[in-house]
Order: sequence, then structure tokens, then C-alpha cells
Amino acid sequence: MSIQFEAPLADSYGVADSFPKDFGYGEEEGDIDDSSSSTDSKPRILLMGLRRSGKSSIQKVVFHKMSPNETLFLESTNKIYKDDISSSSFVNFQIWDFPGQVDFFDPTFDYEMIFRGTGALIFVIDAQDDYVEALSRLHLTVSRAYRVNPEINFEVFIHKVDGLSDDHKIETQRDIHQRANDDLADASLEKLHLSFYLTSIYDHSIFEAFSKVVQKLIPQLPTLENLLNIFISNSGIEKAFLFDVVSKIYIATDSSPVDMQSYELCCDMIDVVIDVSCIYGLKEDGSGSAYDKESMAIIKLNNTTVLYLKEVTKFLALVCILREESFERKGLIDYNFHCFRKAIHEVFEVGASNSRTSSQPPGTPFMKTVALNGTPRSTV
Repeated sequence: MSIQFEAPLADSYGVADSFPKDFGYGEEEGDIDDSSSSTDSKPRILLMGLRRSGKSSIQKVVFHKMSPNETLFLESTNKIYKDDISSSSFVNFQIWDFPGQVDFFDPTFDYEMIFRGTGALIFVIDAQDDYVEALSRLHLTVSRAYRVNPEINFEVFIHKVDGLSDDHKIETQRDIHQRANDDLADASLEKLHLSFYLTSIYDHSIFEAFSKVVQKLIPQLPTLENLLNIFISNSGIEKAFLFDVVSKIYIATDSSPVDMQSYELCCDMIDVVIDVSCIYGLKEDGSGSAYDKESMAIIKLNNTTVLYLKEVTKFLALVCILREESFERKGLIDYNFHCFRKAIHEVFEVGASNSRTSSQPPGTPFMKTVALNGTPRSTV
């Protein structure tokens, strides 16, 4: 389905929560005791932190399209919940949501098994609360995990910053960063690296932070960035994102800096395309898909900016930002996109065949780097 809009540039952006409830990742699985060996082999992202820090809300908003306001009614997590995320053949992992009262010294808690198969550990800190206890738990958690698996990516979400002023946000991040790293230095763990993000479920910051976390689990990220750089340089495009359509996590972008406003515009565009497609793109009996190989959209803003969305795979979309004068060469852009799409599909096909023919240790995403056959080296 093709959609074309001409719209004014909004002064503010609403919360991206308008996906249909059934346009998501499926049902959340039960607690850890019910897991099967096949799903346990997938790389894991652990969500940890104190009670009421916002862990479950993050998971529901990002991966299950829950409205942020609805998360106010979520009950506290009292056991480990596992959520199998299969956003594409490219990203294939699980989210494990831990209750805040996890006791690492409990003999029934097999932390070595859990940390050994983990790709990333996200520790959520409530920025609106006293975070002294949270920092103590952070240090205990990451030090214990690092000794089991030093390959884990350690991420700290300084969460619920929507209620803080800009100056307070910066000061809170600086204070948490300083204290956390001082604790690691005192424990002779200087090699343990923590990444810090300011997040809120009431804006797009949580999606951008999760994008950065997921990208670290993708070995082909340099390959994808190179493809995007070649594509935009030969097409007159200012910025391009490769999005997972369901979660609005961007799998990759070109090497130019990410502007938050541009990212928000692209997220809003995906919402509009899916919403309109769900109304007008399905068949009379309700069958069909809101996003398929025919999906394409053009939105022209009143500041001479054009947003251009094209389907790459059934899970991924390429969203481009360019000027109207550059969009006059749409034929060239579409040809270069055809070459880009072909290269991306080759990455998928080779990655899928490699995952079927080789055994990989837990915590390793099912992907392999491949040659860039089909890459548009120059315009024609």
C-alpha cells in the first residue's frame, strides 16, 4: 500500500503508542521455570533494578505497544518473566524481567547460568527517588555478572527523567556516573564499562536507548552502517534509519549524528503508516497485513523536508529524511534503494543459513558478517 501526505511540521511530538494491540511480538511467556531449551539458547537482555523503578513498564511500552498511561496499573513483578522477542531473523533475543527483590546469595538463584547466556544487562534506576540503594545494588549486580561473563554489555537507564528539569537531568546523570564508576574503581573493576542513558516512557528516549543496546548485539552493525552510508551519499539523502517496524527500535543508521527530533519524526511516520494501513490497507474480510512488500509512504513537511519510507523486509523499514530538491531524483533514489534492499536480503539469507549450519554459544546473536554483494558502489 502506498501513502502520500503533505503535513505541517508539528511543534511537539506525542507519545508513540498508537500501534494496534495485535501488531506486536505476541504473548509474553511465563516465568523462568517454564522455559524450554530451544528458547534458552537465544541471547538474553536482562532488565534489573529495584522495585518500582519502571522495568516492566519499559518492556510493555517498547515491545508490547502499551500506552505509557496504562503502565500505572501494572502490578509489581514478583518472579522472573521471560519475553521472547523475534523482531526479525536479524535480531533474535529474549527479555528477562527480574523482580526488584532478587537475592544473589539465595542458593536457589543460579546466577551463573543466567549471566553466562546474557548479551546485555540493563539496570534501571529511578531518577526521581533516592538512588543510594540503587547504586549499591547496581555495583553488586554488575560485579557479580562481570566475574561470570566479562563479555556482557552493561547498560544503566536513568529512568523517569520526564519530571526533571534539563539541569537536574544533567546533574543526576553526572552524579550517578561518578558514584558508579568510583565504586568500580574501589573494587579494582576499572575494565568494567558502564553506559548511561536518560530515559522516559513518555517520550522517544526509551526507544533510542534500547536501539543503542540492541545495536551492540549485532555483529554486522559496521556492515549495515556502510551500506547506509553508500546509499545516502549516492542518493542525496540527509539521514536514513533502518527500523524494526514493531518496536520502532532502529537497527542501524548512517554515520552522521542522530538528531532526536529527526528520530521522533521517523517514529511518528511509522505510526501513521501502520494506522492508516490498518484502516484502508486490509481486505474487506479483515485479512492481509498492515505492513507488507507494497508498503511505501511519502510525507512532505512545510519546511521543504521530505520523509520517505520503504519496506526492506517484513520486519524492517528504511526511513529517509531529505530535501524536496533531492527528492526530484526519485528514480535514482528508488534504483539505489533496490540495490540496498538486495544487499540487506543477502545479509539475512547468509546469516540464516549460518545459524542453521553452525552451533553458537549462548549469548551470541544468530548472525554472521558477509560480503557486500549487490552494494551500490556508485550511481548509474
